[in-house]
Amino acid sequence: MGAIYTEAQKEATRRYVNSTDQIRVRTEKGNLDFIKAHAEAMGETMGEFINRAISEAIYRDRGEALIETTHSDEYGISGKLLLSNDDHYEIDYIVDGVRTIKKLDLQKDVPSSFISDYAWMSLENEYENELLGGE
Repeated sequence: MGAIYTEAQKEATRRYVNSTDQIRVRTEKGNLDFIKAHAEAMGETMGEFINRAISEAIYRDRGEALIETTHSDEYGISGKLLLSNDDHYEIDYIVDGVRTIKKLDLQKDVPSSFISDYAWMSLENEYENELLGGE
């Protein structure tokens, strides 16, 4: 006898599907196992690996370096601290389907021992300023 797919499960699936964008990618025969093996070796799903690879390629093409990934437990959002080619830090985050990359301070103005705190504080500050109308 098969499992019962409840209305709550259907609703959860609908909400998840509606909260994501889908990209279909074709690759050469034989490449799929290579990608799967690498993702698994990195402790990622294929989707996580492909999303990371795309983001890293875009950052590299834009002349940016990924410094740190951060998360705000208070607001339930994640972001990435970048270093741009003009030596400014930037915070990259997505909220409600809108991606924002905001220029922050010059690298020389942020002590290197403060980077982890700077990343999540910048994420929370930008979220408050842009989305909650803070000062």
